[in-house]
Amino acid sequence: MKKYSITKKVAAMVFAALALTACNNAEYSVLTNQAFWDDTKTNGNTSIRLTVGEDVVEQPIIVRLSSPAQQTSTFEAVVDDAALAEYNQRNSTKYVALPSSLYELSNTEATVEAGEITSTPVKITVKTFPDSIKESGKKYALALKLKSKNGVNEVLESGSKILFVMAQVVRQDVPVINYASRITFNMRKEYALTSWTVEMNVNIDQLGTEIGELNNQMLFGGWAPSGKEGEIYTRFGDAAIEGNRLQIKTQGSQLNSKQLFKTNTWYHLAFVCEGTKLSIYVNGKLDSSMDLPGKVVNLSNIMRFASATHFVSNVKVSELRLWTKARTQNEIINDMYECDPSSDGLEAYWKMNEGSGDTFKDATGHGNEGKATTVPTWIHNVRIDGK
Repeated sequence: MKKYSITKKVAAMVFAALALTACNNAEYSVLTNQAFWDDTKTNGNTSIRLTVGEDVVEQPIIVRLSSPAQQTSTFEAVVDDAALAEYNQRNSTKYVALPSSLYELSNTEATVEAGEITSTPVKITVKTFPDSIKESGKKYALALKLKSKNGVNEVLESGSKILFVMAQVVRQDVPVINYASRITFNMRKEYALTSWTVEMNVNIDQLGTEIGELNNQMLFGGWAPSGKEGEIYTRFGDAAIEGNRLQIKTQGSQLNSKQLFKTNTWYHLAFVCEGTKLSIYVNGKLDSSMDLPGKVVNLSNIMRFASATHFVSNVKVSELRLWTKARTQNEIINDMYECDPSSDGLEAYWKMNEGSGDTFKDATGHGNEGKATTVPTWIHNVRIDGK
């Protein structure tokens, strides 16, 4: 009886092993002849950034098979707005389909010859953007879906879609702000915020390197109206930290950056409050964060930039924004150098690109206008991403 039981167990184990091997072989045979966009590496959430500036941009894209083709196989590249919508939903982005007038496909068919593993290329050509597109603040993208044309090889779903994101080269006029040309923003109302974000691009010419050196060089700040509590105060340096370390004060707490900053260098800064959490992002990367007590931040209808008497430097500034929501890291990365003025939660948006004068308009249309104490120096045609 015991011998029979052992024999049955061994037979069952052999059968299971054979079944597993057969299953694996069956799966392998299905994958062997499947095709995918080579740049995806079978990642179904792939995006590629194309930098669009003053010249036409060309980008080749090819199809790859899992193994060499046994016979010639043809595929088709199809513009797929549904894939763009899926990407937006999955990544909390708001890319808009690139108008067909701004790109060309050299051909829509890709061929993998017998014995080969990759196809002839499909070439995407993106034209230079007109001013109407550049100034819209919208982000554009082109989604391509891969389809089998002659049916010889199937397309792997996870590698069938790819997104090309148009990253515009942003050149604009910027003011040079110092204490003499400090800015006052007259806001449309007072605020009681539980979540918020402040963003800006800055390039400053003097920073201390020792503890307490050139401290309290204020950037953007807002404070509570009389009888209430609250502040958002951003600055370089403090008495207890180096002058080239960034600091944000709010809810009775202060958070210092890990990064030490360089002079005459462009940085995108984002300060994000999620109610009980405060974070600093530098050039889209999380630098530091801390827990907060979760207090309401009350702010008056007057906000300022570079108004502290300790401010001894000159700072170039652009794309200054106040949000009444906590932005995600993906949202920050996608909007570092331009932004749609109609974005949800965008309360004030000072492009700082007027090119002359002492007044800074609010691109949201909310009327939160800024005015410098004296007319600042303006520098023209600046590439604010520092490249």
